[in-house]
Amino acid sequence: MKAVFHRPLGRGTRSGITSIGHMADHLHLAVLLISFPGYPLVVAAASLIGLESSVISLVMRSVNVVLATALIVLCYNSRRNRSANTIICLFLIFWSAYIFRIFFDTLLFPAPLGKELSFYWIWAIGGCFLPMLGLALKPCGAKQADQYFRWFYLATLLTGILAIFSASGAMENDTYGLYETGRMRISDDRLNPISLGHFGAMLMVQSIWAIVFFRVWSGVYWKCILFFGFISGLYLLASANSRGPVVASLACIVVVVIFSPPRYKSLILLFSVFFGISIMYISIYLEDAHNISAFSRVFGGSPSQQAEQSLRPYLYSRALDVFAQNPWLGGALEDSVTLSYPHNVILESLMAVGLFFGGIIIFCFSSLLYYSFFFINYFIRSGWFCLIFIQYFIGSQFSGSIYGSTYLWCSVGLLISLSQGFIFIKGK
Repeated sequence: MKAVFHRPLGRGTRSGITSIGHMADHLHLAVLLISFPGYPLVVAAASLIGLESSVISLVMRSVNVVLATALIVLCYNSRRNRSANTIICLFLIFWSAYIFRIFFDTLLFPAPLGKELSFYWIWAIGGCFLPMLGLALKPCGAKQADQYFRWFYLATLLTGILAIFSASGAMENDTYGLYETGRMRISDDRLNPISLGHFGAMLMVQSIWAIVFFRVWSGVYWKCILFFGFISGLYLLASANSRGPVVASLACIVVVVIFSPPRYKSLILLFSVFFGISIMYISIYLEDAHNISAFSRVFGGSPSQQAEQSLRPYLYSRALDVFAQNPWLGGALEDSVTLSYPHNVILESLMAVGLFFGGIIIFCFSSLLYYSFFFINYFIRSGWFCLIFIQYFIGSQFSGSIYGSTYLWCSVGLLISLSQGFIFIKGK
């Protein structure tokens, strides 16, 4: 089988690009940047200058909803390949069922829930569904994937730098006052340790990929910037001290190693040594300066950490009980006993929408995982967006909800969009 680049199946030919096409390109990039580094950038910057980030982030997310909606209007009839249209339709079926579940449990027959009713609508539709659909409907090619990566990486690196200076391990509450939590976060929990850890993991993994495979930045100047990005991401990952981001980032690194051509193996091995040395020095610094035992939550730790670990199996069993009582259409948006979700999007989909619609999302995720591995095997030099999806899919098995996993759903849309400029031809 031979892998080749192919012109994206967008509107018109190269000589016939219209102003609408240019507008869609700009909207697509804007939604991408707001959906990934946008919110952490606002929170980190606001924390540094002493502003309240709630209003700013609300405005930014509202703008993202408007831009994503405009992108849907402009690109709904764009020419896409058959597999892309099929997977988009399946996601639309699942989301239709899930939105009906929100309607059923919040408005039609209100059920016991852990948050305000509007919270589920705002985050499910505005934070996840519309940005995902807007990103997915715009077909892009190899050249745009490279262009997008430059903007994406630089914005992510800038956010990472701001996050390092704005993150703190201290929290304040009415009972204990200011106390050390052993985990970095920004503005109390505006950007919680799990989100901060995943952001650091994303910066670290994308830096590793770019150092080895992104030929556009092959000069010494850019390599130094990428190494700095790697160290910054590793620092945020270690300081957040969260299990899911660590597991997800290691899985992405393993994928890169497995699918790398043989001539890159020695370089990656050398990089692994540098990786290990960096972890050691960062861990020592975090222990001495911030009283954070890096990666302690991965290997066990304090009684509070062990209690949290023991809670997850109970949440899983509650979700399975709800599913067993209503296997075909699901039984609840959240468990009525714990007023929570199971911190696993697969279990949550079965609990919320049942076997048929839950089976659809399992099939979709399995297909995208397979396609990501397949794509990286042939186009590893353009596979950065596949790594983002792999990272956040694995992370979604440890924490997060369907309506709150904004990065997961946006990575789905990004993967569907940017992979359409590549085709596979049987033959030599």
